[in-house]
Amino acid sequence: MPPGGHTHGAGPHDGTLADWGGGKYHVEFTVDHDKKEAVVYVLGADEKTPAPVALADGKLLLTIREPAFQVELTAQPLAGESAGTSSCYGGTHDNLGIVREFAGTISGAVDGTPFAGDFEEHAHEHE
Repeated sequence: MPPGGHTHGAGPHDGTLADWGGGKYHVEFTVDHDKKEAVVYVLGADEKTPAPVALADGKLLLTIREPAFQVELTAQPLAGESAGTSSCYGGTHDNLGIVREFAGTISGAVDGTPFAGDFEEHAHEHE
């Protein structure tokens, strides 16, 4: 465990987890390079349970640091999630087709409260 902090393992969708709102939520960043698509899952404090949220504009903003670009992620409600809420948001961008470890920020406003979480992918070892 890093000094003064805690670690996040891989999320339930094998993505990269980030704290979102001081532990109230977590967000999980996943990317499909072939589809040039990012999908972000909003999870509860346990880092496993889907946490459907209603966003102010219905979108999350994904900001990637290198190469610098942004993607608006729109709601992709999972089965059983009510209208107007979702724990899954996705979007596409040509730069997501680059095979690399991405780092950036996932931001959005839930019930008028702005949330932002920084994430950083790390290389996976393949056998």
